[in-house]
Amino acid sequence: MRFVCAVCVCFASFQVLGQTASKYQPATITEVRVHQAATGNESNGGSYDVSLKIGDTIYQVLYTPVVDTNVARYAAGREILVLVKEKTIRYNDLLGQPFDLPIISRKSASKAK
Repeated sequence: MRFVCAVCVCFASFQVLGQTASKYQPATITEVRVHQAATGNESNGGSYDVSLKIGDTIYQVLYTPVVDTNVARYAAGREILVLVKEKTIRYNDLLGQPFDLPIISRKSASKAK
């Protein structure tokens, strides 16, 4: 019985060690602008175009807060942890709830200067 438990513990530890960890990385919010609707007018939904510098890449994402308190306008310079996916960037709010933001564009940070 002890042998079976020991084998189970070994397999469980190998599974945990074998899992690939999500690679959250620091991002700096470099710019926040009110999102322009297709007609050229400001969006009335409280959406923002947010630029994030992650490594040597600047991503522009569309951020639409659940409740628009205008806090996003003053977020430039703040650092957050993000997970870059193929078409979205994921971040966790203060309560740990994950949110995915659609990537609008990406460019090299060295070319942006």
